[in-house]
Amino acid sequence: MYAAATGKAKPVEEEVITEENVYSRPDETIAFFPGQVLKDGYVSTFILLACVVLSYAAPAPLSEPADTATVDYVPRPEWFFFFYEQMLMFFPGYALISFGAVVVPTVFIVLLFAVPWLDRSPQHYNSISRPFASVLGILVLIIVILNMLLAVSRIINFPEA
Repeated sequence: MYAAATGKAKPVEEEVITEENVYSRPDETIAFFPGQVLKDGYVSTFILLACVVLSYAAPAPLSEPADTATVDYVPRPEWFFFFYEQMLMFFPGYALISFGAVVVPTVFIVLLFAVPWLDRSPQHYNSISRPFASVLGILVLIIVILNMLLAVSRIINFPEA
């Protein structure tokens, strides 16, 4: 009635934000600077100091320089490239190496990125009602476990590598 009679809008009352109601409205924001920046700085400094202390307390072991005259050394990749070495077993031959090293991991990564669009079922938390996501999750788990077992077998069979 006030706006119709005078042609002016009714003044909006300012809401006072207190500790009790600061999170009551989702459209209200809290300043990022300086509070969150200081918290992030403290945590980053703590992590940096922890890395420095750990690197001083337990330094990385350095071995002797590489001997290029030896013929009995069997090179092995590090654990994060171990699945590429296993691809050589599954895709033998010169023509199939690039397929196993490029195509198969690319398809796997693209499939993982496509999961939200491929599994269009509603938000169910029951794994029986989401067979695609369940099968994909089980396959990823099997691949991770097999890679871990292969890494353990590498450590057992080649302890010096």
